[in-house]
Amino acid sequence: MDKEALDEYIKKHTKAKEKTISFVEYLYFLMDKYHFENASDLYNKANISRQLWSSIISNKSHPSLNVCIKIIFALRADNHECKYLLKKAGYTLPSSSKFALIIRYALETKEYDLNAVNEMLQEYGYIDIIE
Repeated sequence: MDKEALDEYIKKHTKAKEKTISFVEYLYFLMDKYHFENASDLYNKANISRQLWSSIISNKSHPSLNVCIKIIFALRADNHECKYLLKKAGYTLPSSSKFALIIRYALETKEYDLNAVNEMLQEYGYIDIIE
């Protein structure tokens, strides 16, 4: 057996860590990347209650799409990171949805103010989508 060849094969065919970690693990990775030392700094900035945050982090409840989006904007994440965090929560931002395109546009233009994003959404008929 050629152990070196086997190790290389395993390395080549192992999915990237980003793709194999859980929603919570990826969320903590992003918190570290964007220098959130305390979870409370993030959930307060995202306007999420401590109880909801605790429930999500302990896997007792599944985050809604809107909660995920609020977290993404609070992190000031990019489109790629948004895509992966949403995917881990079971969501996507499809090109067939105006709502999704508005969220993607806001991320691409670095418009992280949720009030401004809500105004864009309201302009296209969405009311109080991100509270």
